[in-house]
Amino acid sequence: MSAPPLLQVDRLTIGFRSYGQQPRILHDVSLEVGVGERVALIGQSGSGKTVTMRAIIGTLPMPPGIVEGGAIRYDGRSLLELSRADRNRLKGTGISIILQDPMLSFNPVLTVGRQMDDIVRYADIRLGRRRRAADRRQHIVQTLEKVQLAEGGRILGSYPFQLSGGMRQRVLIGMALLNAPRLLIADEPGTALDVTTQDEILALLNRLVAEEGLSLLLINHNLGVVRETADRVYVMEKGRIVESGTRDAIFSHPTHPYTRKLMAAVPPLYGAGVTTVRNTRAGDMPAIAIEGVSKDFLTRGGWLNWVTGRFPAVRDVSLQIAPGDIFGIAGESGSGKTTLAKMILGLIQPSAGDIRVEDRAVSVFAGTEEFRKLIQIVYQNPGSSLNPRRTVGDQLAVPLKFTGHAGARIPGQVRALLEMVDLPADYASMYPHELSGGQKQRVAIARALSVRPRILVLDEPTSALDVLVQSTVIELLHRLREEFDLTYVFISHDLSLMRNFCNRVAVMLRGEVVEQGPVAQIFDTPRHPYTRALLSAIPVISEAEAAQKPKITN
Repeated sequence: MSAPPLLQVDRLTIGFRSYGQQPRILHDVSLEVGVGERVALIGQSGSGKTVTMRAIIGTLPMPPGIVEGGAIRYDGRSLLELSRADRNRLKGTGISIILQDPMLSFNPVLTVGRQMDDIVRYADIRLGRRRRAADRRQHIVQTLEKVQLAEGGRILGSYPFQLSGGMRQRVLIGMALLNAPRLLIADEPGTALDVTTQDEILALLNRLVAEEGLSLLLINHNLGVVRETADRVYVMEKGRIVESGTRDAIFSHPTHPYTRKLMAAVPPLYGAGVTTVRNTRAGDMPAIAIEGVSKDFLTRGGWLNWVTGRFPAVRDVSLQIAPGDIFGIAGESGSGKTTLAKMILGLIQPSAGDIRVEDRAVSVFAGTEEFRKLIQIVYQNPGSSLNPRRTVGDQLAVPLKFTGHAGARIPGQVRALLEMVDLPADYASMYPHELSGGQKQRVAIARALSVRPRILVLDEPTSALDVLVQSTVIELLHRLREEFDLTYVFISHDLSLMRNFCNRVAVMLRGEVVEQGPVAQIFDTPRHPYTRALLSAIPVISEAEAAQKPKITN
């Protein structure tokens, strides 16, 4: 006789009351997570994954959220029938959650130790336990050791901004484990991390499930991560579970059209489906020439904030980016990619070397109106780069006003910009919060193109998007490149995307370019051990691709 599931969602139906209406968000959603099982819930943005997660954890706002039917059972107990006090006792002790962005999960003005101690202390109060501060600290340090953070004392005295992205993610996992839960809900863990750090975080989660006897509900839009982590998979579309099965069944033989559509949107790393991008434009003068560029940042300390040393962020980098290139810059967090991009944009000055854009020195050229018309940037998170208080039309009009466009013509130009990125003209009157992630990124691209630049720096432009929305944005960028003869500098940790989007790639490690060349050369015959390690860490969705990845031996 098989054991009953630890978590059971049975025909859950949820509506949201809004402006006198109550549209349904979830429709008869049913899923199970067994003891010690790893289950994934996948689907594009807006499919209902987060609403399902919040209903389970007990953070769904009611109202406007209304449970119209169904049940949620944890360890045989009906969660929807529990009192608020009993539901709160389960948070962290029975069910814990690991959120997507660790930086947003911390209080930036409190040390990590204070925040972890608060979690333990409040759980002790709810459960009627009494522990001394020294005992709580010892328990916290032991928990940090479980997530492979050996320097517990230093970490507890640190503020969140003083830790790397991978360390913050590990601390967040440690927080979730502090009060011995049985079920972990991981909402897009590692999405904002580079592939090597993400690989370490996923290996850690898999080890914790095995060693601690945990159950895992993984919510993720990276299908490669799901394939390498989950035992079973549920596919959600428009608030409905449209397909479920074992990992092998879902990835080898998907039956629902939506599941096949999701799989087809994943850029392949190897095989016949790889897209080869070529630069057909000819030109003797490079669009961007980087010669021997280095950047050192000063480190300071002491009561008088004296200079205590120098940190080399970029070291002796030389690159030639031709007109029409889609030039990828790859590397893990802290490798110097963003620092190099800021120097190209003239936002910071190099400590040594020279950067020329269309044969003009950035050190002299930057800050002029002509330079701003020549090169623009599209940021990683459009939700942060757009002003939430201004309409889309207002935000597209600002660069037009400051570059000499006539006021009477601006509304028509705004409409043309929206149509250029495949958005209806009436979106000009909408605010950013009314748009989806993909629509916001299209607005950000339209704003960058409003001054008709010849070069775009794309800083992780699709990392926050699901694979279906990502594919539409990439198609848009390809079309705009051809239409406006653009040159792209593409910064990303998604090497599968880079394989299909770029024509040339440079790989950075600790501020240095360790390998560069055509995409086919870098991906098919990588020479540097770090490049091979990056490619080996990429999660893929088929055994055939996994077999072609470089093998790393210790």
